[in-house]
Amino acid sequence: MAESTPSVPPRIFEHVSRKDWGRSVLLLEIPDKRTFLFEDGAERSFRPDYWHKMEIIDVQSNEAVRIDRLARRNQVPAPGSTRKSKAPPKKPDITFEQQVAYFMKLYPVGFEDEAYIKAERGEPSAKGYEKLKEAALERAEDLLTKKNLQEMIDSGNYEEFHQMIYELLTSTKSTTQKAEATRFKNMSEDMRETFAQSVYELLYGERTYPIRFDSLVAALDIEGGATWPLSTLLPALVYPADHVFVKPTFFKKQALILDIDPKYDTTPNATTYEQFNQAAKKTMELLQEAGQRPRDLWDVHVFICKTLSPKAIKEATGVE
Repeated sequence: MAESTPSVPPRIFEHVSRKDWGRSVLLLEIPDKRTFLFEDGAERSFRPDYWHKMEIIDVQSNEAVRIDRLARRNQVPAPGSTRKSKAPPKKPDITFEQQVAYFMKLYPVGFEDEAYIKAERGEPSAKGYEKLKEAALERAEDLLTKKNLQEMIDSGNYEEFHQMIYELLTSTKSTTQKAEATRFKNMSEDMRETFAQSVYELLYGERTYPIRFDSLVAALDIEGGATWPLSTLLPALVYPADHVFVKPTFFKKQALILDIDPKYDTTPNATTYEQFNQAAKKTMELLQEAGQRPRDLWDVHVFICKTLSPKAIKEATGVE
């Protein structure tokens, strides 16, 4: 008997010795086999002599529904599905070399150009500094520490936690849009504990990053669902050398230029994020090989966005 996502919360299981698989829901049960769908997106089947290794765990109802939704998000369509395959995405009409040349027209000294620093990174004494990248990184270093987040969760300050994240989402220019932040602000109060815990796990948890990323996406239970900027801003602020802030319109193009298939979905997911992050880090390497000196993946993010708008592509290539 298969379990779905009914009004009655689904049962949640966990393998006694493979916590790295994440939690799971029962997908199929027949006399000689049980199949579970895990948070890491994998289906795993067990014969009767291994059933005892899958233990039912006690979680709150809303958490059980969230885990069920998370586990099922990457299910393969059933045989006979009418879902059509998408046409292969078209590579943009611009090369990486043309991107670099265009960026240098904008900022002749590259990432150390005075105009670039003034517009993107910021200098402490300059007007508007608090809205730029360096100020954002300082705020994250101060507020998003493991100790601070843990103390807020332990004391049950979920409203304060939620407000802090909202302010981080709205305090840096060219990141999340006002409408996105407003939908986040209106998150129902009964989801804020789950969200707080998912942020802590995303930034400091021990499970694999894909599980932690998809868990955060599932916890962003807001009108219209999670977006790529909402899902990627916090780790990019805390770990700017390892994680990138994603604006998907631009990052799809960059991935294709580098012959990386982003396996894109409008709903944020770990599979696509890994491809976007790979594209960002490859771009970092190529920029360094071209004599550029990006500080972190925020500089890479700006490079991608500045060179891959329709106007930039037109001006860089001369193609109408």
